Amino acid sequence: MRKLSIGLVLSLVAVMAFTFAAVDAGAADPIKIGFNIPLTGDNPDVGASSKNAAEMYLKKNPKVEVGGKSYALKFFYDDNEYKAESAVKVSTKLITEEGVLGIVGPQSSSQAVPAGEVANNYATPMISPWSTNPNTTLDRPYVFRGCFLDPFQYHFFLLLHRTIP
Repeated sequence: MRKLSIGLVLSLVAVMAFTFAAVDAGAADPIKIGFNIPLTGDNPDVGASSKNAAEMYLKKNPKVEVGGKSYALKFFYDDNEYKAESAVKVSTKLITEEGVLGIVGPQSSSQAVPAGEVANNYATPMISPWSTNPNTTLDRPYVFRGCFLDPFQYHFFLLLHRTIP
């Protein structure tokens, strides 16, 4: 889980580098990344693991270089309670109040699909670690995933079990 989370942070930083290059910001302005994660609710361990992985990354890499300039990274963690309506509120808050340039999470499809709509509407990159629902990214150029889609997983399962009709 930690390797996946760290990989997703790196992926988001890379995607945001292109976005950030277009933003007129001074070298002192940090790159802000939001985490829309379940710190409470039905699956708080997922949120805790995401936060721990991000903090490990930040400890080793407090700055990134974009376009020849060095920028500090600043992470914002917000609790979506493992609920769709909270995930929408968290994405909105991270974008409109905290001014993040990108969002990691929500993890699961039930939160990532509605949160992805918010991110896409605000033209803010979002990556979901394991949302397999095709609607998470459907017609959403700013929303990404770090896993396979449900239909692929289903066919792969059938292949493994040699039950393809």
